[in-house]
Amino acid sequence: MESSKSCPSYIAKPGAELFGIVTGEGKVAYLEESIKIDKTFVEKAAEHEARTGQAAEDRFRFSGKCIQGGCGQWDHEHSACSLVGRIREALEKKAEAALSPCAIRSSCRWYFQGGADACGHCNEVVRSVEKQRLDALVTE
Repeated sequence: MESSKSCPSYIAKPGAELFGIVTGEGKVAYLEESIKIDKTFVEKAAEHEARTGQAAEDRFRFSGKCIQGGCGQWDHEHSACSLVGRIREALEKKAEAALSPCAIRSSCRWYFQGGADACGHCNEVVRSVEKQRLDALVTE
């Protein structure tokens, strides 16, 4: 049986792991160790978003438990996350010879499925783009 995997495209909610910070260039700078966020972090992030319009997912990368079939990105036919494959196709980038250190790689769903090539795209993924798309669907 597969051990529990982490989703590297998670939302800011208590218990999530902050593992990267989005730089001014829009790339993710990884932390050496992830930080479990709490209710206070989420509340402060919501206050910041109310003032600036910038969600926590615009500024940070979070991971949390991969919920597999409970997620809209899950491909039931292949029992896999479909998002990582679509990102790899869209960006057409191979992994660097030496991967950047990553606090969640050992449990990462994307790494489990796509290996080093999945890591080659990860620092270009900002979850807010996906969140905006989902918000648009809800308001239609």
